[in-house]
Amino acid sequence: MNQGKLFPQESMWSPKVTRMRAGCARRIIDPPIGTRTENWGASKVHVTTGVHNHITATAMAILSENGESYFIVSIDWGWWQGITDDLLIRGAIIRELGINENQLLLHLTHTHAGPTTSSDVAELEGGQAAIEYHGVAIGEIVSACRQALAESVLVDVTWGYGKCALAVNRDLPCGSEDIVAFNPNQPADDTLAVARISDLNSKTIGIIINYACHPTTLAWDNSLASPDFVGAARDLIESKHDAPVLFLQGASGDLGPRDGFTGDTRVADKNGRVLGFATLSVIENMLPPSTRLKFLKTVESGALLGEWGEEKFIPETTDSFQRLDLKVPLKDIPSIEQLEELWKNIDPNARSVRIKRAKKLREGYLREAGTTHPVWIWRFGKAVFVAHPGEAYSKFQIELRSRFPDRVIFVLNCTNGPGYVYVPTAESYDRGRYQVWQTLLGPGALDELIERVGEAIEAMN
Repeated sequence: MNQGKLFPQESMWSPKVTRMRAGCARRIIDPPIGTRTENWGASKVHVTTGVHNHITATAMAILSENGESYFIVSIDWGWWQGITDDLLIRGAIIRELGINENQLLLHLTHTHAGPTTSSDVAELEGGQAAIEYHGVAIGEIVSACRQALAESVLVDVTWGYGKCALAVNRDLPCGSEDIVAFNPNQPADDTLAVARISDLNSKTIGIIINYACHPTTLAWDNSLASPDFVGAARDLIESKHDAPVLFLQGASGDLGPRDGFTGDTRVADKNGRVLGFATLSVIENMLPPSTRLKFLKTVESGALLGEWGEEKFIPETTDSFQRLDLKVPLKDIPSIEQLEELWKNIDPNARSVRIKRAKKLREGYLREAGTTHPVWIWRFGKAVFVAHPGEAYSKFQIELRSRFPDRVIFVLNCTNGPGYVYVPTAESYDRGRYQVWQTLLGPGALDELIERVGEAIEAMN
Protein backbone atom coordinates (compact mmCIF):
# COMPACT_ATOMS: atom_id res chain seq x y z
CA MET A 1 0.00 0.00 0.00
CA ASN A 2 1.34 3.45 -0.91
CA GLN A 3 0.91 5.10 2.46
CA GLY A 4 2.48 8.34 1.24
CA LYS A 5 -0.67 9.10 -0.76
CA LEU A 6 -2.98 8.58 2.19
CA PHE A 7 -3.85 11.90 3.78
CA PRO A 8 -7.01 13.08 5.57
CA GLN A 9 -9.18 15.77 4.01
CA GLU A 10 -8.49 17.95 7.05
CA SER A 11 -4.93 17.63 8.26
CA MET A 12 -5.03 20.30 10.96
CA TRP A 13 -7.11 20.49 14.15
CA SER A 14 -7.07 23.62 16.27
CA PRO A 15 -8.72 24.06 19.67
CA LYS A 16 -10.60 27.27 20.29
CA VAL A 17 -8.03 29.72 21.67
CA THR A 18 -8.05 33.51 21.95
CA ARG A 19 -5.10 35.79 22.62
CA MET A 20 -5.91 38.87 24.68
CA ARG A 21 -4.57 41.02 27.48
CA ALA A 22 -6.13 40.04 30.80
CA GLY A 23 -5.52 39.60 34.51
CA CYS A 24 -7.27 38.00 37.49
CA ALA A 25 -7.47 38.84 41.19
CA ARG A 26 -9.41 37.70 44.25
CA ARG A 27 -10.59 39.21 47.51
CA ILE A 28 -12.17 37.45 50.49
CA ILE A 29 -15.30 39.31 51.59
CA ASP A 30 -16.68 37.20 54.44
CA PRO A 31 -19.59 38.90 56.23
CA PRO A 32 -19.24 39.41 59.99
CA ILE A 33 -21.20 37.13 62.30
CA GLY A 34 -24.63 38.65 62.83
CA THR A 35 -25.04 39.93 59.25
CA ARG A 36 -28.57 39.64 57.84
CA THR A 37 -29.17 36.92 55.26
CA GLU A 38 -32.82 36.81 54.02
CA ASN A 39 -32.37 33.80 51.73
CA TRP A 40 -35.24 31.48 52.69
CA GLY A 41 -38.84 32.13 53.63
CA ALA A 42 -38.71 28.98 55.80
CA SER A 43 -35.68 30.18 57.81
CA LYS A 44 -36.02 30.76 61.54
CA VAL A 45 -32.56 32.35 61.82
CA HIS A 46 -31.97 35.42 59.67
CA VAL A 47 -28.36 36.30 60.46
CA THR A 48 -25.04 34.59 59.86
CA THR A 49 -23.67 32.58 62.78
CA GLY A 50 -20.31 31.78 61.18
CA VAL A 51 -18.58 31.03 57.88
CA HIS A 52 -18.53 27.62 56.20
CA ASN A 53 -16.28 28.60 53.28
CA HIS A 54 -15.02 31.97 52.16
CA ILE A 55 -17.33 34.43 50.46
CA THR A 56 -15.20 35.87 47.66
CA ALA A 57 -15.08 38.42 44.88
CA THR A 58 -13.05 37.27 41.87
CA ALA A 59 -12.28 39.75 39.10
CA MET A 60 -11.06 39.35 35.54
CA ALA A 61 -9.88 42.49 33.78
CA ILE A 62 -9.74 42.54 29.99
CA LEU A 63 -8.06 45.14 27.80
CA SER A 64 -9.90 45.18 24.48
CA GLU A 65 -8.28 45.54 21.08
CA ASN A 66 -9.09 49.26 21.14
CA GLY A 67 -7.55 49.71 24.60
CA GLU A 68 -10.69 49.94 26.74
CA SER A 69 -10.96 48.15 30.08
CA TYR A 70 -13.70 45.59 30.70
CA PHE A 71 -14.35 43.60 33.86
CA ILE A 72 -16.07 40.34 34.75
CA VAL A 73 -16.58 40.08 38.51
CA SER A 74 -18.01 37.00 40.22
CA ILE A 75 -19.30 37.49 43.78
CA ASP A 76 -20.58 34.82 46.16
CA TRP A 77 -23.89 36.54 46.78
CA GLY A 78 -27.41 35.43 45.98
CA TRP A 79 -29.45 37.88 43.92
CA TRP A 80 -30.46 41.51 43.77
CA GLN A 81 -33.69 42.20 45.61
CA GLY A 82 -34.38 45.29 43.48
CA ILE A 83 -32.83 47.99 41.33
CA THR A 84 -32.03 50.26 44.28
CA ASP A 85 -29.85 47.59 45.88
CA ASP A 86 -28.18 46.79 42.55
CA LEU A 87 -27.34 50.38 41.70
CA LEU A 88 -26.07 51.24 45.17
CA ILE A 89 -23.40 48.57 44.84
CA ARG A 90 -22.84 48.16 41.10
CA GLY A 91 -23.14 51.91 40.60
CA ALA A 92 -20.48 52.58 43.22
CA ILE A 93 -18.10 50.08 41.61
CA ILE A 94 -18.62 51.64 38.18
CA ARG A 95 -17.92 55.13 39.51
CA GLU A 96 -14.81 54.06 41.40
CA LEU A 97 -13.40 52.31 38.32
CA GLY A 98 -14.23 55.25 36.06
CA ILE A 99 -16.02 53.13 33.48
CA ASN A 100 -19.51 53.03 31.99
CA GLU A 101 -22.05 50.43 33.05
CA ASN A 102 -21.56 48.32 29.93
CA GLN A 103 -17.88 47.73 30.74
CA LEU A 104 -18.75 45.64 33.80
CA LEU A 105 -20.43 42.27 34.15
CA LEU A 106 -21.16 42.09 37.88
CA HIS A 107 -22.18 38.49 38.36
CA LEU A 108 -23.69 36.86 41.44
CA THR A 109 -22.96 33.15 41.79
CA HIS A 110 -26.46 32.79 43.28
CA THR A 111 -25.58 31.13 46.56
CA HIS A 112 -28.57 30.83 48.87
CA ALA A 113 -26.32 30.98 51.93
CA GLY A 114 -24.83 34.42 51.54
CA PRO A 115 -25.48 37.86 53.05
CA THR A 116 -28.50 39.85 51.93
CA THR A 117 -28.00 42.37 49.14
CA SER A 118 -30.89 44.49 50.47
CA SER A 119 -30.19 48.10 51.39
CA ASP A 120 -33.47 48.76 53.23
CA VAL A 121 -32.93 46.42 56.18
CA ALA A 122 -31.38 48.78 58.75
CA GLU A 123 -34.26 48.28 61.21
CA LEU A 124 -34.18 44.48 60.97
CA GLU A 125 -31.99 42.06 62.88
CA GLY A 126 -28.51 42.14 61.37
CA GLY A 127 -29.58 44.77 58.86
CA GLN A 128 -27.20 47.54 59.88
CA ALA A 129 -24.33 45.06 59.83
CA ALA A 130 -25.33 44.12 56.27
CA ILE A 131 -25.33 47.74 55.12
CA GLU A 132 -21.90 48.35 56.64
CA TYR A 133 -20.67 45.11 55.09
CA HIS A 134 -21.78 46.26 51.64
CA GLY A 135 -19.56 49.32 51.97
CA VAL A 136 -16.55 47.20 52.87
CA ALA A 137 -17.29 44.75 50.05
CA ILE A 138 -17.47 47.55 47.46
CA GLY A 139 -13.96 48.64 48.40
CA GLU A 140 -12.63 45.09 48.14
CA ILE A 141 -14.31 44.48 44.78
CA VAL A 142 -12.85 47.68 43.35
CA SER A 143 -9.44 46.72 44.73
CA ALA A 144 -9.63 43.31 43.03
CA CYS A 145 -10.57 44.93 39.72
CA ARG A 146 -7.70 47.39 39.93
CA GLN A 147 -5.22 44.65 40.76
CA ALA A 148 -6.47 42.48 37.90
CA LEU A 149 -6.09 45.40 35.51
CA ALA A 150 -2.64 46.38 36.80
CA GLU A 151 -1.41 42.80 36.45
CA SER A 152 -2.92 42.23 33.00
CA VAL A 153 -0.60 40.49 30.56
CA LEU A 154 -0.88 38.85 27.17
CA VAL A 155 -2.66 35.55 27.67
CA ASP A 156 -3.92 32.67 25.60
CA VAL A 157 -7.38 31.57 26.69
CA THR A 158 -8.30 28.00 25.77
CA TRP A 159 -12.05 27.41 25.63
CA GLY A 160 -13.75 24.04 25.92
CA TYR A 161 -16.81 22.03 26.89
CA GLY A 162 -17.20 19.14 29.27
CA LYS A 163 -19.92 17.32 31.19
CA CYS A 164 -20.96 17.42 34.83
CA ALA A 165 -23.75 15.38 36.44
CA LEU A 166 -24.31 17.63 39.47
CA ALA A 167 -27.44 19.38 38.18
CA VAL A 168 -30.86 17.74 37.98
CA ASN A 169 -34.20 19.04 36.82
CA ARG A 170 -36.09 20.65 39.72
CA ASP A 171 -39.64 20.92 38.33
CA LEU A 172 -41.38 17.96 40.00
CA PRO A 173 -44.99 17.30 38.90
CA CYS A 174 -47.38 16.90 41.83
CA GLY A 175 -50.88 16.63 40.46
CA SER A 176 -51.81 19.70 38.44
CA GLU A 177 -48.82 21.73 39.66
CA ASP A 178 -45.04 21.41 39.87
CA ILE A 179 -43.03 21.95 43.03
CA VAL A 180 -39.33 22.81 43.34
CA ALA A 181 -37.77 19.39 43.91
CA PHE A 182 -35.66 16.75 42.16
CA ASN A 183 -37.52 15.32 39.16
CA PRO A 184 -35.90 11.95 38.32
CA ASN A 185 -37.94 11.60 35.12
CA GLN A 186 -36.71 14.74 33.35
CA PRO A 187 -33.12 14.93 32.04
CA ALA A 188 -31.01 17.97 32.89
CA ASP A 189 -28.51 19.89 30.81
CA ASP A 190 -25.07 18.71 31.93
CA THR A 191 -22.92 20.99 29.78
CA LEU A 192 -19.90 22.55 31.46
CA ALA A 193 -18.00 25.39 29.78
CA VAL A 194 -14.42 25.99 30.90
CA ALA A 195 -11.69 28.48 30.06
CA ARG A 196 -8.02 28.14 30.96
CA ILE A 197 -6.20 31.49 31.02
CA SER A 198 -2.44 31.09 30.45
CA ASP A 199 0.34 33.64 30.12
CA LEU A 200 2.81 33.34 27.24
CA ASN A 201 5.07 31.21 29.45
CA SER A 202 2.20 28.69 29.69
CA LYS A 203 1.54 29.46 33.35
CA THR A 204 -2.15 29.25 34.27
CA ILE A 205 -3.23 32.58 35.80
CA GLY A 206 -6.99 31.98 35.93
CA ILE A 207 -9.79 29.51 35.22
CA ILE A 208 -13.40 30.23 34.28
CA ILE A 209 -16.23 27.79 34.99
CA ASN A 210 -19.70 28.27 33.54
CA TYR A 211 -22.18 25.71 34.85
CA ALA A 212 -25.92 25.81 35.45
CA CYS A 213 -27.04 24.53 38.85
CA HIS A 214 -28.83 26.40 41.62
CA PRO A 215 -26.58 26.64 44.71
CA THR A 216 -29.35 25.38 46.96
CA THR A 217 -27.55 22.60 48.78
CA LEU A 218 -27.63 24.69 51.95
CA ALA A 219 -31.13 25.85 52.81
CA TRP A 220 -33.29 27.05 55.70
CA ASP A 221 -31.56 24.91 58.34
CA ASN A 222 -28.20 26.51 57.58
CA SER A 223 -27.04 29.80 59.12
CA LEU A 224 -23.40 29.77 58.01
CA ALA A 225 -22.23 32.11 55.26
CA SER A 226 -21.22 29.92 52.34
CA PRO A 227 -20.72 29.95 48.57
CA ASP A 228 -22.42 26.51 48.66
CA PHE A 229 -20.90 23.95 46.26
CA VAL A 230 -18.97 26.65 44.42
CA GLY A 231 -16.53 26.94 47.32
CA ALA A 232 -15.41 23.32 47.41
CA ALA A 233 -15.21 23.22 43.61
CA ARG A 234 -12.88 26.22 43.65
CA ASP A 235 -10.79 24.77 46.46
CA LEU A 236 -10.27 21.51 44.60
CA ILE A 237 -9.36 23.14 41.28
CA GLU A 238 -7.08 25.72 42.89
CA SER A 239 -5.23 22.97 44.78
CA LYS A 240 -4.20 21.58 41.39
CA HIS A 241 -3.81 24.86 39.50
CA ASP A 242 -2.43 27.76 41.52
CA ALA A 243 -4.75 30.33 39.96
CA PRO A 244 -8.09 31.92 40.91
CA VAL A 245 -11.27 30.24 39.67
CA LEU A 246 -14.02 32.51 38.38
CA PHE A 247 -17.39 30.72 38.67
CA LEU A 248 -20.26 31.93 36.47
CA GLN A 249 -23.78 30.64 37.11
CA GLY A 250 -25.45 29.36 33.94
CA ALA A 251 -29.08 29.23 32.84
CA SER A 252 -30.24 27.27 35.88
CA GLY A 253 -33.85 28.37 36.31
CA ASP A 254 -34.98 24.73 36.19
CA LEU A 255 -31.81 23.09 37.53
CA GLY A 256 -30.47 22.34 41.01
CA PRO A 257 -28.44 19.71 42.87
CA ARG A 258 -30.05 16.34 43.51
CA ASP A 259 -28.78 16.40 47.09
CA GLY A 260 -29.85 19.71 48.57
CA PHE A 261 -32.21 21.69 50.81
CA THR A 262 -30.10 20.73 53.82
CA GLY A 263 -28.18 22.33 56.64
CA ASP A 264 -25.28 19.88 56.30
CA THR A 265 -22.22 21.62 54.86
CA ARG A 266 -20.66 18.25 54.07
CA VAL A 267 -23.25 17.80 51.33
CA ALA A 268 -22.33 21.17 49.82
CA ASP A 269 -18.67 20.16 49.83
CA LYS A 270 -19.49 16.82 48.20
CA ASN A 271 -21.50 18.58 45.49
CA GLY A 272 -18.59 20.95 44.95
CA ARG A 273 -16.18 18.09 44.42
CA VAL A 274 -18.47 16.71 41.70
CA LEU A 275 -18.15 20.00 39.82
CA GLY A 276 -14.47 20.39 40.66
CA PHE A 277 -13.41 16.99 39.33
CA ALA A 278 -15.49 17.51 36.17
CA THR A 279 -13.71 20.82 35.57
CA LEU A 280 -10.28 19.31 36.19
CA SER A 281 -11.10 16.65 33.61
CA VAL A 282 -11.80 19.31 30.97
CA ILE A 283 -8.58 21.17 31.77
CA GLU A 284 -6.53 17.97 31.80
CA ASN A 285 -7.76 17.15 28.30
CA MET A 286 -6.74 20.53 26.86
CA LEU A 287 -3.63 20.83 24.71
CA PRO A 288 -0.85 23.12 25.92
CA PRO A 289 -1.63 26.82 25.30
CA SER A 290 -1.59 28.01 21.66
CA THR A 291 -1.01 24.46 20.44
CA ARG A 292 -2.80 22.60 17.65
CA LEU A 293 -2.54 19.17 16.05
CA LYS A 294 -1.12 18.48 12.58
CA PHE A 295 -1.43 15.18 10.74
CA LEU A 296 2.09 13.90 10.16
CA LYS A 297 2.03 10.53 8.42
CA THR A 298 0.60 7.06 8.26
CA VAL A 299 2.34 4.20 10.05
CA GLU A 300 2.23 0.51 9.11
CA SER A 301 1.49 -1.60 12.18
CA GLY A 302 -1.04 -4.32 12.95
CA ALA A 303 -3.39 -1.76 11.41
CA LEU A 304 -2.64 1.22 9.22
CA LEU A 305 -2.32 4.04 11.74
CA GLY A 306 -2.22 7.80 11.48
CA GLU A 307 0.15 9.94 13.52
CA TRP A 308 -0.66 13.47 14.66
CA GLY A 309 1.81 15.86 16.23
CA GLU A 310 1.63 19.13 18.12
CA GLU A 311 2.67 22.48 16.72
CA LYS A 312 2.42 26.03 18.01
CA PHE A 313 0.19 28.63 16.38
CA ILE A 314 -0.80 32.25 16.98
CA PRO A 315 -4.42 32.46 18.22
CA GLU A 316 -6.92 34.99 16.94
CA THR A 317 -7.45 38.24 18.83
CA THR A 318 -10.90 39.41 17.72
CA ASP A 319 -13.21 40.87 20.36
CA SER A 320 -16.51 42.76 20.46
CA PHE A 321 -18.83 44.08 23.15
CA GLN A 322 -22.51 44.90 22.76
CA ARG A 323 -25.69 45.36 24.74
CA LEU A 324 -29.21 44.49 23.63
CA ASP A 325 -32.34 45.94 25.23
CA LEU A 326 -35.00 43.46 24.23
CA LYS A 327 -38.73 44.06 24.33
CA VAL A 328 -40.24 41.12 26.19
CA PRO A 329 -43.88 40.21 26.89
CA LEU A 330 -45.30 40.66 30.37
CA LYS A 331 -47.78 38.38 32.06
CA ASP A 332 -51.00 39.58 33.65
CA ILE A 333 -49.36 40.89 36.81
CA PRO A 334 -51.45 40.65 40.00
CA SER A 335 -51.55 43.59 42.37
CA ILE A 336 -49.79 43.40 45.73
CA GLU A 337 -53.24 43.28 47.36
CA GLN A 338 -54.15 40.25 45.26
CA LEU A 339 -50.92 38.52 46.27
CA GLU A 340 -51.59 39.22 49.94
CA GLU A 341 -55.02 37.62 49.57
CA LEU A 342 -53.58 34.67 47.64
CA TRP A 343 -50.98 33.93 50.33
CA LYS A 344 -52.99 34.86 53.41
CA ASN A 345 -53.03 31.31 54.79
CA ILE A 346 -49.33 30.42 54.45
CA ASP A 347 -46.58 30.85 57.06
CA PRO A 348 -46.44 34.58 57.97
CA ASN A 349 -42.68 34.83 57.51
CA ALA A 350 -42.83 33.12 54.12
CA ARG A 351 -45.69 35.45 53.11
CA SER A 352 -43.70 38.51 54.19
CA VAL A 353 -40.67 37.40 52.18
CA ARG A 354 -42.78 36.77 49.06
CA ILE A 355 -44.55 40.13 49.26
CA LYS A 356 -41.33 42.05 49.81
CA ARG A 357 -39.68 40.37 46.85
CA ALA A 358 -42.69 41.00 44.62
CA LYS A 359 -42.64 44.72 45.42
CA LYS A 360 -38.93 45.16 44.81
CA LEU A 361 -38.90 43.18 41.56
CA ARG A 362 -41.23 45.71 39.96
CA GLU A 363 -39.06 48.74 40.73
CA GLY A 364 -37.20 50.06 37.70
CA TYR A 365 -38.31 47.20 35.44
CA LEU A 366 -41.99 47.80 34.82
CA ARG A 367 -42.63 50.91 32.74
CA GLU A 368 -45.70 52.38 31.09
CA ALA A 369 -44.09 51.94 27.69
CA GLY A 370 -43.39 48.28 28.39
CA THR A 371 -40.43 46.32 29.66
CA THR A 372 -37.04 45.82 28.05
CA HIS A 373 -34.67 43.13 29.24
CA PRO A 374 -30.93 43.90 28.99
CA VAL A 375 -28.50 41.35 27.57
CA TRP A 376 -24.74 41.79 27.23
CA ILE A 377 -22.89 39.86 24.52
CA TRP A 378 -19.10 39.83 24.70
CA ARG A 379 -17.12 37.95 22.09
CA PHE A 380 -13.52 36.76 22.37
CA GLY A 381 -12.53 34.91 19.21
CA LYS A 382 -14.64 31.75 19.07
CA ALA A 383 -16.01 32.25 22.59
CA VAL A 384 -19.17 34.24 23.31
CA PHE A 385 -20.39 35.42 26.72
CA VAL A 386 -24.15 36.04 26.96
CA ALA A 387 -25.11 37.70 30.25
CA HIS A 388 -28.42 38.96 31.63
CA PRO A 389 -29.96 39.75 35.05
CA GLY A 390 -32.67 37.10 35.06
CA GLU A 391 -32.86 33.41 35.85
CA ALA A 392 -33.41 31.81 32.48
CA TYR A 393 -34.35 28.19 32.09
CA SER A 394 -31.66 25.92 30.66
CA LYS A 395 -33.39 25.98 27.27
CA PHE A 396 -31.65 29.34 26.79
CA GLN A 397 -28.15 27.86 26.80
CA ILE A 398 -29.15 24.58 25.14
CA GLU A 399 -30.61 26.39 22.13
CA LEU A 400 -27.75 28.86 21.72
CA ARG A 401 -25.10 26.15 21.94
CA SER A 402 -27.02 23.97 19.50
CA ARG A 403 -27.28 26.80 16.96
CA PHE A 404 -23.61 27.72 17.17
CA PRO A 405 -21.60 24.50 17.54
CA ASP A 406 -18.49 26.26 16.18
CA ARG A 407 -18.39 28.56 19.21
CA VAL A 408 -18.06 28.02 22.94
CA ILE A 409 -21.05 29.79 24.51
CA PHE A 410 -20.93 30.99 28.11
CA VAL A 411 -24.41 31.86 29.40
CA LEU A 412 -24.63 33.92 32.59
CA ASN A 413 -27.73 34.37 34.72
CA CYS A 414 -27.80 36.89 37.62
CA THR A 415 -25.63 39.54 35.95
CA ASN A 416 -26.15 43.32 36.16
CA GLY A 417 -29.73 44.61 36.02
CA PRO A 418 -32.58 45.40 36.13
CA GLY A 419 -34.62 42.28 35.43
CA TYR A 420 -34.03 39.96 38.38
CA VAL A 421 -36.84 37.64 37.30
CA TYR A 422 -37.23 34.07 36.14
CA VAL A 423 -37.42 33.50 32.39
CA PRO A 424 -39.32 30.18 32.16
CA THR A 425 -40.30 28.12 29.14
CA ALA A 426 -43.74 28.75 27.64
CA GLU A 427 -45.07 25.39 28.89
CA SER A 428 -44.15 26.32 32.47
CA TYR A 429 -47.10 28.70 32.59
CA ASP A 430 -49.50 25.75 32.44
CA ARG A 431 -48.00 24.09 35.51
CA GLY A 432 -48.31 26.69 38.28
CA ARG A 433 -44.58 26.64 38.89
CA TYR A 434 -42.86 28.89 41.44
CA GLN A 435 -40.81 30.41 38.65
CA VAL A 436 -44.01 31.50 36.89
CA TRP A 437 -45.62 33.26 39.81
CA GLN A 438 -42.28 34.88 40.74
CA THR A 439 -41.62 36.36 37.31
CA LEU A 440 -43.11 39.44 35.69
CA LEU A 441 -42.59 38.03 32.21
CA GLY A 442 -45.17 36.22 30.12
CA PRO A 443 -45.08 33.17 27.85
CA GLY A 444 -42.76 33.75 24.92
CA ALA A 445 -40.20 35.86 26.78
CA LEU A 446 -37.60 33.10 26.76
CA ASP A 447 -38.14 32.38 23.07
CA GLU A 448 -37.75 36.08 22.32
CA LEU A 449 -34.42 36.15 24.16
CA ILE A 450 -33.21 33.09 22.27
CA GLU A 451 -34.17 34.50 18.86
CA ARG A 452 -32.77 38.00 19.36
CA VAL A 453 -29.54 36.83 20.99
CA GLY A 454 -29.16 34.21 18.29
CA GLU A 455 -29.49 36.89 15.62
CA ALA A 456 -26.84 38.99 17.33
CA ILE A 457 -24.39 36.09 17.50
CA GLU A 458 -25.12 35.19 13.87
CA ALA A 459 -24.28 38.76 12.84
CA MET A 460 -20.81 38.56 14.40
CA ASN A 461 -18.01 38.21 11.88
